[in-house]
Amino acid sequence: MQSRLTLSTQRASSGQTQLKDLFVTPPFKVMTLPHQGNALEAVQMSASPGLLAGDRLRMEVKLAPQTELLLRTQAYTRVQSMNVGQWAEQYSHIVLQKDSAFYYLPHPLVLHQDSALRQAMIVEMEADSQFVYGEIVAIGRVLNNERFAFREFASYLRIEHQGIPLLSDRIRWVPQQIPLTALSQMEDYSHQGTFVVVDLRASEPALKECVEQLQSRYVELRDVMLGISLLDKGGFLVRATAYRADVIEKLFAELLIYIRQR
Repeated sequence: MQSRLTLSTQRASSGQTQLKDLFVTPPFKVMTLPHQGNALEAVQMSASPGLLAGDRLRMEVKLAPQTELLLRTQAYTRVQSMNVGQWAEQYSHIVLQKDSAFYYLPHPLVLHQDSALRQAMIVEMEADSQFVYGEIVAIGRVLNNERFAFREFASYLRIEHQGIPLLSDRIRWVPQQIPLTALSQMEDYSHQGTFVVVDLRASEPALKECVEQLQSRYVELRDVMLGISLLDKGGFLVRATAYRADVIEKLFAELLIYIRQR
């Protein structure tokens, strides 16, 4: 199945963010929610039971200057079982024009037995823009005794400003080749979360202070192993591992509120 979601924004005379263009093909749908302030909040929905062998999903989002979009998803994305040699693909291309902000927090991704997923997200940022992204991956249906029973998970995230990379993050899990339960890998954890903040409005001292505050706040956090790293320029990255998705979801929700209130 070849599916596409294309979305762009515009700024109304009132200052509120509105949809300018929206194009979707099945199973994608998008629902906008009532405004709370100037930001636009929308939900990305899907009528599919999950990602199937041969699926190719493409999402393109472009934010106009001085617009703000919070995009969530409706439910967990399940990568279904596939035959050997088959896989699903997701590709996202995000363009943030000057002084825009995009917050994207999809529901967790669940890798079923014998599944394979390859995904990439490319983010192009202009001056004074802000990008926040949270992704959670479950290594299987743990209650069904599925732990690292998937075949492959490959994920690539690249964020750049004026053609210069600010972050290049690549994950590739192949359980039959890589001992993912080893030390410094997933060990005994079943869920991994990645929370990325790139804020070209903020100064480097302000970002450093933000990281220090978060490290102090979560130093004694239970149920989650957490690491926060300052990027060389423009932002920071949070990596978390846990035994349940909802624990990381709660953490990411708190982080989003913290970032938007700064």
